[in-house]
Amino acid sequence: MSVDWSGYEPYPDVGLDLNELPRVEARQVYKRCMATKEERIEGLRALVRTGGVELDSSDRAVQALNDWFLADVRADPDRPGRMLPIWYSVAHDIGLFLGEVMIARHPGLRWEFFTWGKKSIDYQKHVIMGFGTENPKHHTSADPCGAVTGYGHQIIIRRGSVPTYGVVTVRGVRLDLDEIMAKHHNDEVDTDEFVDSLRIAARRAGQPDPPAADEDQPAPGEAPAPGVTPAAGPTAPG
Repeated sequence: MSVDWSGYEPYPDVGLDLNELPRVEARQVYKRCMATKEERIEGLRALVRTGGVELDSSDRAVQALNDWFLADVRADPDRPGRMLPIWYSVAHDIGLFLGEVMIARHPGLRWEFFTWGKKSIDYQKHVIMGFGTENPKHHTSADPCGAVTGYGHQIIIRRGSVPTYGVVTVRGVRLDLDEIMAKHHNDEVDTDEFVDSLRIAARRAGQPDPPAADEDQPAPGEAPAPGVTPAAGPTAPG
């Protein structure tokens, strides 16, 4: 199915190497991201609506969003293993939406500008923190935007858009990275990735998974987050 891109504005800061930016510039990117997240989510809502998906915070709607992304994400024919550029913006917006759903379901969670350790893959990114089951001294986090991007890469590689990495030598050992990665090219793609990410966040936040029969309803204690439409029907008491 082709996507109707009319009216969709790509996220301008997508593709920046945040790990390498000076702290002041990276923090400005974070502030812009937080200031525009409601606008980004509304743009995503309009985009997926053209594909018949109504964005809200129920598990069923999140699964419909997953199905849409899985069906429509496209590889860049000129860069094996990479999505078409506009899909990196979409992945960013989906990550913002999922992050807002996590926060709505677990109010102890929050967006943070990650500054703990320059070697961390989350360094200077916007991440979710505040997981109640984890020691805050360890600064554990989740990067929903990065996770959706990685999921998109898995999908297109599974379809045959395979990057090449070449050979490296580590401590005198020659490693053929393409041979190593080839073992995973036929791995099944998780068709429930987005809902699974919410369930993992719930466990990390200290809340058990909701009963399967209630998948159309918000999770217990869920409140509408900015830009996130609650599921139809009564909201469970907090």
